[in-house]
Formats: sequence, C-alpha cells, structure tokens
Amino acid sequence: MVTKERAALETAPPIVLPGAERPERRAPEPVEVSGATIRRFLRRLVLVLVGFGIAMLGFSLMLTVFLVFIGLPLFIVGLAIMQAQES
Repeated sequence: MVTKERAALETAPPIVLPGAERPERRAPEPVEVSGATIRRFLRRLVLVLVGFGIAMLGFSLMLTVFLVFIGLPLFIVGLAIMQAQES
C-alpha cells in the first residue's frame, strides 16, 4: 500500500499531445560588434563611472550634517548622470 506522502513525491510521466513537436535547439548566432558600438559602450561606461563618483561624493558630504546642502544636490546630479541616455 502506498502512503499519501510517498504518492505526493512520485512524479507523473510527461504528457505528450499528438501532433506537438518540439522545435530543434540551435546555438545562438554570433553578433558582429562594430567600432561604433564599442565607442558608445565606453562613453556610457564613463558616464556611469563619473555619475557614480559624483553621487558618492555627494553621499559622503550628506553624512556630515553641515555640508548636507551641498551633498544632496551633488548626489541627485550624480544619479541623474548615471541614468543619462544617449542622445
């Protein structure tokens, strides 16, 4: 006799519908990367790093109570630079 716990652990065989065929798996095709794509990526990376630096400077200034009025705008500007889209 099969207990309820054992019956719950057993897996059922997969259901195969008539006429349902699985598509063949293919390896992804390589994508060509041009010089312009690399330059755009590097420009974006520089923007993110500069924005991160400005945001961290603003955050560290915000930790000092006296310089919070300088730190908060720097933090916000740094976040905006990191989120900047390409034009």
